[in-house]
Amino acid sequence: MTGYGRGEIEENSVRVTAELRSLNNRFLEFVPKVPKFLAPLEDEIKKLVASRISRGRLLLTLGWEEAGAPAENVALDKPVADAYYKLLTEIKKAYNLAGEIDVATFAALPDLLKREIKEWEPSQALVLAKEALTIALDDLIEMKEREGEAIARDLEARVNLTLSNVDEIEERSPQRVEEVRQRLGARLRELTDQGEYNEALLAQEVVIFAERSDCTEECVRYRVHCKNFVDYLREGGAVGRKLNFLLQEMSREANTMGSKAQDAQISQEAVLIKDQLEKIREQIQNVE
Repeated sequence: MTGYGRGEIEENSVRVTAELRSLNNRFLEFVPKVPKFLAPLEDEIKKLVASRISRGRLLLTLGWEEAGAPAENVALDKPVADAYYKLLTEIKKAYNLAGEIDVATFAALPDLLKREIKEWEPSQALVLAKEALTIALDDLIEMKEREGEAIARDLEARVNLTLSNVDEIEERSPQRVEEVRQRLGARLRELTDQGEYNEALLAQEVVIFAERSDCTEECVRYRVHCKNFVDYLREGGAVGRKLNFLLQEMSREANTMGSKAQDAQISQEAVLIKDQLEKIREQIQNVE
């Protein structure tokens, strides 16, 4: 599901911010943008996210601001200084030059002095980063839960709509059998000379048709799947995969109802069920 979360802390003269954006995705995809010195610890940050979020494309932006300019040290790059001194000494000797190699000469040479900016130890910085990220995750999950409640209400309403279609199928099924009995009886009477026909043969044909077209088992199983579906919705937590499995079973039962009945009205009810199930399927792809 989509959502946004932000966390911010200020500690030890450092302000750390964490912004999380969640986009719909069937699996968990984590895209971090963190300070360079924290890059080696991205796996630790991902573990924290994965412990709270199981599905979605998560974009993390981690900000790090220190109060005032970062501390700097100026140091001699000794290997470079040694190389310069050796080279200058060789030049002086090779060309018989006068003068001494003094401090002023060295100070004018490039790259002799190096500036070092003191950076945080990654393991210490990670503690602060996790604090800010935890706040952002709490914020994100709260938003996703609100969206999830709305989605759950919509899904339950759609499931209940399909149950009304099942009611129509169950009501229509015995009517369909009676219509077939009457039609077969009329046909048999037409085929006899004096309007008499074999009642036993008619009963046998009607029984065979009733057995082939009966949707009772499918309707019962469909209702059980619907009950479990709603129970999982109300249970909460990461139920997306359970719902997806149940939806597959519900679709299978609806297909069987439509194909067995050999009746336009029942087939139409099955089509309406499958239409709602397809809409439910689209929503479930975003449910954790």
